[in-house]
Amino acid sequence: MKTRKPIAILAATAVAGLGLTAFATPATADTTVTVSNILQVSPSSIAGTSVTLNNRSNQALAVVSLFLSDGDEACSVNKNPFCSVQQGGTATFDIAPGASGALVRLTDPANPNNIFATFTVTYPDAPPTGSTPAPVIQQFEKPATGTCDEAQPEGLNWGGASSGGWGESWARWANAGQGGPVCTRTLEYNNSTATWQVQ
Repeated sequence: MKTRKPIAILAATAVAGLGLTAFATPATADTTVTVSNILQVSPSSIAGTSVTLNNRSNQALAVVSLFLSDGDEACSVNKNPFCSVQQGGTATFDIAPGASGALVRLTDPANPNNIFATFTVTYPDAPPTGSTPAPVIQQFEKPATGTCDEAQPEGLNWGGASSGGWGESWARWANAGQGGPVCTRTLEYNNSTATWQVQ
């Protein structure tokens, strides 16, 4: 009788410990990229629907990628103000559906052509069961000549979307923040075909 009680307590402790271990395991992969004080990024690739930048460098960083957004619009080089993460701060950005090894540049806010570091992002192929991603608005500055369809930049046909379907609009971020004409379209996710389509 005396030996059974300690064995029962030991067995209960082991089962409880296994339960705690199971709860401590994350359900999804970590989507945080840390920028060190020597402007190195870790990890160099993220897969998910969003990415959090943890800026441990000694300066603010502009974040440039058509495949990231700050919830308002894509983090393009023309966005005013730039998507950014302050020195010692964190910021979370949405990864655009269709991103597959898409390059993200971390640059000098005063000179976005001065690239400090890069990493890549990939959006999961299929949305969670029973959910539909929200429509995505895409925009770029309207060219001085030619049509929007002719001037469409590469990389905007996400997840099976076709080229074209551009209309004209006006946006404040265009023309270095002075505002101006832009080409715009909306992509909508089709659950039955599991592809993005021009709306």
